[in-house]
This record gives sequence, C-alpha cells and structure tokens, in this order.
Amino acid sequence: MRKNKEIADRLDSLADILEFKGENPFKINAYKRAATTLRDLTQDVQDLVDSGRLKEISGIGEGIYKKIVEYLKTGMIEDYEKEKKEVPLTLIDLMYVPSLGPKSLAKLHKVLGVEDTETLKKAINSGKAEILPGFGKKKVQNILHGLDIYTQSKKRVPLGIILPLVKELMEEVHRIPGVLVAEPAGSLRRGKGTIGDLDILVTGDNGEEIIKAFTEIPQAVEELAAGKTKGSIITRERFQVDLRVIPDDSFGAALQYFTGSKEHNIKLRGTAKDRGYKINEYGLFKDSEVVASKTEEEIYKAVF
Repeated sequence: MRKNKEIADRLDSLADILEFKGENPFKINAYKRAATTLRDLTQDVQDLVDSGRLKEISGIGEGIYKKIVEYLKTGMIEDYEKEKKEVPLTLIDLMYVPSLGPKSLAKLHKVLGVEDTETLKKAINSGKAEILPGFGKKKVQNILHGLDIYTQSKKRVPLGIILPLVKELMEEVHRIPGVLVAEPAGSLRRGKGTIGDLDILVTGDNGEEIIKAFTEIPQAVEELAAGKTKGSIITRERFQVDLRVIPDDSFGAALQYFTGSKEHNIKLRGTAKDRGYKINEYGLFKDSEVVASKTEEEIYKAVF
C-alpha cells in the first residue's frame, strides 16, 4: 500500500505544479481524482496492475495508468520530474500552506517574488499582498494563519511536553461513540525524544461518524481533513493529530505499520519478501491469503 500513497503524492504534486503554471484544468483535475482514487484503494496498486484490474477502476485513464506503471517499474514519473525542475522546491513546499492555493501562490511569486516562507511573510507584512487583485485583507489573514499552521507542523515537540496533551486526546477519543479500541502510534509509541505529529488508530463502527466526532473534540481548533476513515486536526498547541479508523481484523498490522520507523519497515518488508510474504498496513499475505493481521505479535512471529 506504500506505493499507492507514493504515486498519489506525486500525482497530487504534479497537479499542483501544473495549476501553479496555469495549465489545462481538465488535466489537473484528472490527476487529483486519480490521486484520491489511489489513496482510497484497499488493495495494493501493484496487485491491481498485475491482475489487469487497475484499468477498470473509475478515475484511472490510459495516460494516468501508464504513469502508474512507469513509477512501479522505474520509481519515478518522468513528467513529474520534468515539471518539478521548472518550479523551485521551496515553492512546491508552499503549495501545502493551508489557504494558499497554487493560483494565489503563482500570483504572489510573479508579482512579489515570493519563493519561500520568508519572502511570503515579507509580502504579507509589507501590506503588498493585501492589495493584489483577488486577495484582500481576509484572504491574507487566512494565508498568514495557514502559514502559522504550516510552520508549526514542521517543528518537533519534546515528548515530556506533549504527553499531557496525548493523555487528554486519548480520553476524548475513547469517549467517541462507536470507538472500540484506540491506540497512539508513530514516534510517540516508539518513545522518541521529540514528536512531530500524533497518529491515533482506532477500531469501531461507522468510521465516518467517528471521524466527524473526532474533528469536533474540545482540543481541536482547526479541522484539516475529514474523510470516511481518516481525520486530521490542529490542537490549541498547534500540534497536528491524525486519526485513522482501521478494520478490526487489520488492527495489529496497522499498528505495526504506523508505529515502525521508515528504516524498520523497509527492513521488515525485505525480510517478509525474502520469505515469500508481502506485508502492508492490512496484514501479512502469502499470495492473496492473509497469514497474520490481528496482532503485531503474530505478524513478527510469522516473519521471523
């Protein structure tokens, strides 16, 4: 499933770059739809390509299908790599500032020379951004707020400082109707000295309602995303928290996947592959049969 996300991220970035450049909106929307489709898949994109079923999925046209296959074979999408060279990496990063879309960023770049967070702050503080056509005071305030969220999300917080907030959050999550099991994952669960954000995994009935309730907990001052199985919020401490609703049978696999460091998970996948298995956040598989998924212990026992 890692490939699903990697390809989706590149298609999203490609769409953002094209929108920044003022390219064909139909192509831009096609890339965005395909990225959403890939993230929502419950099967590995490689398996769907191998079985010939990917082309049957709505939102995956012939051109995008070729790009997916290209990435699976080479680890890159040539069009994305080409477009990326024409737009500075610092500008691509700014596309992820909430309330600052590619079109607005393109105007700020062209007229005021905005290229990074510092030049964006300068353009806002000087008052020049506010008087640009299509901007105005309210829009600039929203961009400034989004920049604050973006900047804070890049910072890591000492574990000792964030633990009281985590305790509050877990208590609130356990109170959400329908939640059966809830566990923090990621670097917090690994006991790292600093935390960048928090991942919480839950099982329960009616994922969409759980996500909706999560985005409305008292600690949430801003909702970043609210889907059927994943929600993201910003707390009053400017800390990002992601909650994922996981199928009960896959909880152990998801807990392992979202807890393990990148290096650990690469090593685990390699060992599993050497022994004829495939592993992702849904479980450990032998061909299409689930070997282990409910607990981390059974996964590690099967692999090692």
